[in-house]
Amino acid sequence: MSERQAKRQRRAERRAAANQEAASPPPPLGAPPLITERFSVASSHLAIALSASVPLRVLGLYERQGPNENDLGAARQVGTLLASKGDVLLFGSQVRGETAELFNQVAQALAVLSFVPGGVTCFGQHFDAQAILAGFFGAEAAKQYCQRVTGTLLAEQQEKTPDNEDEH
Repeated sequence: MSERQAKRQRRAERRAAANQEAASPPPPLGAPPLITERFSVASSHLAIALSASVPLRVLGLYERQGPNENDLGAARQVGTLLASKGDVLLFGSQVRGETAELFNQVAQALAVLSFVPGGVTCFGQHFDAQAILAGFFGAEAAKQYCQRVTGTLLAEQQEKTPDNEDEH
């Protein structure tokens, strides 16, 4: 076989392989991101980092007797921050430390919100303080602790809202 014939054969093999890839059936609906090979925040480095960071922050909140009113206020502001700088969190920033600062604020907010009964879902992951703490202290102890903490937070919130009795 001449060199020219060998080149033609390799070219034909590459075309056949490309045509075979193009003819492959599309992935099934609802297929996980790894099968579809498309970018997904749920399978990104961000989600992996949050899955490690949020439970540690929940444990930190536990050690300080749960989130307080300041933590709730900071968590509220993270939504606005994400709306304006979410791209920095996903794709990074040219400003040194900006991405890390935003990540830390999001992780802390998710840890605070995970104390809400039922937890919170974000970036394809579910964070529930009761389930996280159950891994450390057992299911019953975690349940009692979370009920006490959420009751305290609710009482603090109600104390700050004005009574409706004076209004007509």
